[in-house]
Amino acid sequence: MAGPCRLTLLDCEIDEIGALLSEVAARYSFVDDTGFLMEAERLAHGLPRRLRAFLAECRAAERPLFVIARWPVDDAALGLTPPDWRAGCADHESIHRHQLLLVLAASLLGDPFTLSSAQGGHLVNHIVPVAGAERQISAASSEELGWHTEEAGFRFRPDHLGFICLRNPQRVPMMIGLADHLVLDPAVREILRSPLFGMPQLGAAERIEYAPVLYGDVDRPYLSADSVYMVPAPGDRAAAEAWEVLGAAIDTALRPFVMEPGDLYFLDNHRAVHGRPAFLPRYDGADRWLLRVKIGRDLRASRPYRGGAGTRVIDFDRLG
Repeated sequence: MAGPCRLTLLDCEIDEIGALLSEVAARYSFVDDTGFLMEAERLAHGLPRRLRAFLAECRAAERPLFVIARWPVDDAALGLTPPDWRAGCADHESIHRHQLLLVLAASLLGDPFTLSSAQGGHLVNHIVPVAGAERQISAASSEELGWHTEEAGFRFRPDHLGFICLRNPQRVPMMIGLADHLVLDPAVREILRSPLFGMPQLGAAERIEYAPVLYGDVDRPYLSADSVYMVPAPGDRAAAEAWEVLGAAIDTALRPFVMEPGDLYFLDNHRAVHGRPAFLPRYDGADRWLLRVKIGRDLRASRPYRGGAGTRVIDFDRLG
């Protein structure tokens, strides 16, 4: 994979962002504040012009991975990497400005949102290793996180994922597989474009809905796949074989992206799958620590499942 599209912040831009964040932080103490979220897109236009133009170009060109580098992260000021997301949300002050910046940047790509079932319904999620949960997907470390589209098959899956790296001492990469890099025979592609691949539905795991894996433009398709949970239609030998071929093609296409502290990076959830290799956390307060937000480009589609127009939380219990 060629390197991601990258913008490196200039000193004057860092100062400009810092001044904006000081103004916003003085008004809003919590990133989940409905008033802040209603105003976030407008406030985001106070970010440096070059940054805004970069995000607009990456969104329009459907860049699969793009990075804003060199945002300063003071490691000492962060304090200890939280032992779980609850502790991370409680220790709010040390990361408040980073959360605000992530949400403001994300607001130029779409609407940040979350699920009520995800880390207590908080908009910004903490990605940290959790002792005793090394084999659980959301908190895993010693288990590989298999490649996947975020919430593949879910009707409100995010269009983009946004991250900021606060700490990554072991340089654990994200593994990225681009739809553009898949080498597949036309006959296999045709099968993968048929609704023959099922995912358990969030909120109703016993219900499996079938959809295509490849969709959109024939020459530059979108991709929705999950190496762990997705299954070909029972009894369909052609679908099963195509799924095996796709898995091998994605494995071949995977490339590492190592994020550095201060990197804001965004993944197009229709253009790439992502995962992570296993690693051994030290649980010494200095482990890998990422912040993540989900971004949708059609928030109205989820309106029946949110408490109000200004609410960015999809109520898991309403999904059915």
